Amino acid sequence: MKVTDRRRLRRARMAALGLTPALGTRRSPVPALEVTRGLGALQAQDYMSGVWSIGVRSGLTLAEVEQAVADRQIVRTWPMRGTIHWVPAEDARWMCELLARRVIDGMGPRYAQLEITADEIERAGMVFEEHLQEPMSRPDVLALLADHGIDPSGQRTYHLVGHHCMTGMLCQGQLAGRQPTFVLIDSWIPHSRNVSREEGMRTVIDRYVRSHGPVTERDVAGWVAGTLGFAREALELLCDAIVREQVDGRTWLTHVDATPGAARRGAVHLLPQWDEFLLGYKSRDVTLPDEHVARVVPGRNMVFQPTIVVDGEVAGTWTRNQVKDSVVVQARPFTRLTATARRGLEASTAAYGRFLGQETDLRIEDD
Repeated sequence: MKVTDRRRLRRARMAALGLTPALGTRRSPVPALEVTRGLGALQAQDYMSGVWSIGVRSGLTLAEVEQAVADRQIVRTWPMRGTIHWVPAEDARWMCELLARRVIDGMGPRYAQLEITADEIERAGMVFEEHLQEPMSRPDVLALLADHGIDPSGQRTYHLVGHHCMTGMLCQGQLAGRQPTFVLIDSWIPHSRNVSREEGMRTVIDRYVRSHGPVTERDVAGWVAGTLGFAREALELLCDAIVREQVDGRTWLTHVDATPGAARRGAVHLLPQWDEFLLGYKSRDVTLPDEHVARVVPGRNMVFQPTIVVDGEVAGTWTRNQVKDSVVVQARPFTRLTATARRGLEASTAAYGRFLGQETDLRIEDD
């Protein structure tokens, strides 16, 4: 792919993903619900990474993101790919019902390994319906299952709870200390939207293409863990809203209402582990050069490192370490940073500190 084509595609993605303008230049924060609804869902299996995915797009603090959870505007649950995401609270149930079935149907071999039977799944659901009207921490859920004669050992509790999150029965509530909690969706969420299958498909894919484009059909299918047939059916429902363009032998899809790609040249971002910037696509070569894949995904096992992004391209990784009352951001750029990129990294680190409400100390490995 030509350098100019890659640059244009990645800058368009940065704008669509809500990563422009740069965080430090925004006049006012964007509500967490608006960010979550705009992107459709944000992957969030690691809690601190997940909240920063919202923070880096919104300008909100950690406390303000968590207030949106307390206000029941956004929730974490398992709508697709068998993975935890932030979603708008009112959309959590129908998104799970529409998108998670294919994952559930593929869990048979794993359930067999753990000796989880259909009867246990049904009994666990009955227990949850009776006892999870209020949020209950993971250790308490484990004890609850044991008290009702259901073996909670190993990964069994995780899968029993996850199954009933994927069906749309449960979601996560607020943290209890550092522990996640689980609660009935119908008890926790004030209002759940009811949508038809076609309306749900149209809504999900409209939000995805609008907030992630340019994308390919494979990106669409991969994001919802669906088939290409599902992706094409949904795209057909949006035919008038999709712009198709041929670049480098691939067809790229963009929403007609896409945010203009006005990314500031050389803008630097500290993005969290498992951010939509990479996890939202099959076609990651636009933003992650092949020669750096092994450094971002050691072992190529889908365990992504937090990334330093310069002008829409992955340019390094970073880690966060708590040292007394401050946070040390250890940056590992792939090449020596320019003076402009270094200043951008310093500004991004300061923005991360404001999000956490803590002092931050940037250390760059090439120093």
